[in-house]
Amino acid sequence: TPEGLGPVDFRSLGVREFGTIYEGLLENELSLAQDDLTVDKDGVYRPLRKKGDEVIVPKCRPYLHNSSGARKSSGSYFTPDFAVEHLLDYALEPALKDHIARLAAIKDDKEAAKAFFDFRVADIAMGSGHFLVSAVDRIESELSKYLFCRRLAPVFEEIGRLREKAITALGSAVEDVVIEDNRLLRRQIARRCIFGVDLNPLAVQLARLSIWIHTFVPGLPLSFLDHNLIEGNSLVGIATVKEAEEELREFMRSLFSLKAEELVGSAREALAILAASSDADASEIELARKASREAREAVLPAEALFDILSAARINEDIEREVQSWPSLSLNDLEALPKNALYEKAKKCQAALRPLHFPVVFPEVFLRDRGGFDVIIGNPPWEETTVEEDRFWTRFVPGFHSLPQHEQESMKRTLRRERTDLVSLYESELARASAMRTALTAGPFPGMGTGDPDLYKAFAWRFWQLASPQGGRIGVVLPRTAFSAKGLKEFRFNLLSQGIFEDLTTLLNSGGWVFSDAEPRYTISLVALKKQKPDDNALIPMRGPYRNESRYKAGVAASPPRYKVKDVLSWTDTAALPLLPDDASGEVFAQLRKSPRLDLDDKKSWFARPYRELDATIDKPLMTVVKKRPEGFWPVFKGESFDIWTPDTGSYYAWGDPDKMLDALQQKRLRARTSFSGFSAVWLNNPKTLPCLKPRVAFRDVSRATDSRTVRACLVPAKVFLTNTAPYLIWPRGDEKDQAFLLGTLSSLPLDWYSRRFVEIHVNYFIFNTLPVPRPTRSNVFWKRSVYLAGRLAAADKRFFGWAEAVGVECGRLEEDEKDVLIHELDAVTAHHYGLSEKQLIHIYETFHEGWDYEDRLKEVLKHFTAWSRKK
Repeated sequence: TPEGLGPVDFRSLGVREFGTIYEGLLENELSLAQDDLTVDKDGVYRPLRKKGDEVIVPKCRPYLHNSSGARKSSGSYFTPDFAVEHLLDYALEPALKDHIARLAAIKDDKEAAKAFFDFRVADIAMGSGHFLVSAVDRIESELSKYLFCRRLAPVFEEIGRLREKAITALGSAVEDVVIEDNRLLRRQIARRCIFGVDLNPLAVQLARLSIWIHTFVPGLPLSFLDHNLIEGNSLVGIATVKEAEEELREFMRSLFSLKAEELVGSAREALAILAASSDADASEIELARKASREAREAVLPAEALFDILSAARINEDIEREVQSWPSLSLNDLEALPKNALYEKAKKCQAALRPLHFPVVFPEVFLRDRGGFDVIIGNPPWEETTVEEDRFWTRFVPGFHSLPQHEQESMKRTLRRERTDLVSLYESELARASAMRTALTAGPFPGMGTGDPDLYKAFAWRFWQLASPQGGRIGVVLPRTAFSAKGLKEFRFNLLSQGIFEDLTTLLNSGGWVFSDAEPRYTISLVALKKQKPDDNALIPMRGPYRNESRYKAGVAASPPRYKVKDVLSWTDTAALPLLPDDASGEVFAQLRKSPRLDLDDKKSWFARPYRELDATIDKPLMTVVKKRPEGFWPVFKGESFDIWTPDTGSYYAWGDPDKMLDALQQKRLRARTSFSGFSAVWLNNPKTLPCLKPRVAFRDVSRATDSRTVRACLVPAKVFLTNTAPYLIWPRGDEKDQAFLLGTLSSLPLDWYSRRFVEIHVNYFIFNTLPVPRPTRSNVFWKRSVYLAGRLAAADKRFFGWAEAVGVECGRLEEDEKDVLIHELDAVTAHHYGLSEKQLIHIYETFHEGWDYEDRLKEVLKHFTAWSRKK
């Protein structure tokens, strides 16, 4: 402790302690400090650089860090109790009420007793079992209440037998122990209702340990949990019998109708023995273990089929063999475990450790309500990539924060001197590549959009595993799950086939939700029901809440609700906006009346974003040194410019125009479809390359919690742009159109709108759908917008020709002069959108938490009122 060493009372160990152990053991590496180390603002270790830096790790001392070189985790997070309880409130509790209603409908007590434990709850990325432990308590509470009202004799007989076994085992010590019914019931619930999966064997051991301790009854052995809590990859393999059927249809181009009974029904007898075992003594534990083994042996033909089908997704040879199958009878199925193709499929996927849910949990899919009643949990949020810079930071503290040219020099040295680390890097790349291939080939639509992220695949898996008969999901997801393009089909699926019971968003300010996560992340607590909605379906949307007190106040009140059909009309990706309150919905709807930025009406201007260079792929074209080589042009990154600041002096690299211009022209010719709408004459002429003139660019990396989100700017000619600074190409439009669009993009009303969707990046699918008014050129507001934006953009002599085309002066503006123009531009843009004064005020009040907006709003309102009179 901070006070020094002290004794640890192991009797007080609970699920949070096991979560801490889990994170500490699984997510940390041990290194030896070569210098005194401190940490940067991201929590990443680096050497001391200036006087006053705090020494966190002295030289020659060992220290723990995660795979990004930080002292805190960044991939998976131990979910705080309030979030777990929130999700159980909205997902588990309603499902329990449904279960109780089904029991009540069964009039015969013996039949009701058989169905009493027929309630299946799963966490398929369980970690140390936090969600499952809490679920056991909730289930026990509801089932105990039911038993109090309806004394199902077979259930009480089983509880009584367990009590007698415990009393006998305790002998004389029984006088010191009280064995209550609810403790015995909790033990049976853990054994029969709870299911969990994790990729890491240590996590599985800790989850079992957590539940053993939580459901421990003196005198009784630890329950047999090997069947319920297992190791495997939840994302690689077959989730449902329906999925296997669809895969067979895809590969064999024939109609198949597989049933769970045909595939895993042979395990029924062993499963019945397993279910009947109460684990009352060592002999019953061994009986359960034997029954579990027999159940797995019985479903071996199905496991062989599923292994082959999942391998065929990623291996062309296996796919061709499956396609050559003339048919698939039950006899063929029985023979599969001895087929050489099965061995080939197992070898192909050995490193991925696929898990087939109907095989490992056949009892879940053999019942009438096939699938889980409830899916709960907090899946990992990690891209299946290995970033080389972060990899080296694990072994060279401070590497990631070095200037680019120093990083490149150090990489060359490390590759030469540390061949062991090069081998490690290559093996991690191979593992990530294999997982990425499996995900993009799996039943996860949209995974090929951007880098595959584990949470996206888990979102689909949750939906697939939930029972189609009203199964419920209560999970933690990053808010991007409801805005990212890669989950577009998932959201359309949810909105057409599911019901949102709750959607609460939390802004991780100060780490109040996850202390070891990025404080600007927005986190969603989402509860869903798998049931087709009616025409008037609503989505409740709470938050974002920046601290616990706001969260508590927010969930105590009724949430704002939005019609599904309205939400679907807002964007073409079914993205859900992050609205601060009810009044925001009205403002959002008003802004949304304007057409999309990428509208091509064949009449007015038309623009779309384009990426000039890739910072990684095109790095050989660049010169990464500190001092500018003579005649070279700067290579801009996002931080090289800001709103109305065309050049911050912070560059990524330098480019030789003789070499770079030729490469860009060849790239343009190869990517003709990206330049559709341009004439062949323009396309074939290297002198029309956009980098030879000023152009509108914007930062790709940005957040809704930054002081500004859409950071667009007119950048000068004779600069190159990396992928973090996309620019606009214009199949139709001139400099005045550029000025108008730039003014709109740089306005506060548009930025307020963008913050409803942006999380980490201003993705194209967000940028292209931004609402941008399309007034005619005779419109007085359009003329004023062009002038204001044109004058603000033409900051120095590099923009003289562009300014002349717009019809504005060119040159530096004093700060007070700039402010006046910026304030008026906000006011004029508000008129373009048709905002009322009340709505404009609301935008300023809700734009950024804690910002000092009063003076700026006052000046904007002056212009707004003045222009209102000129309408």
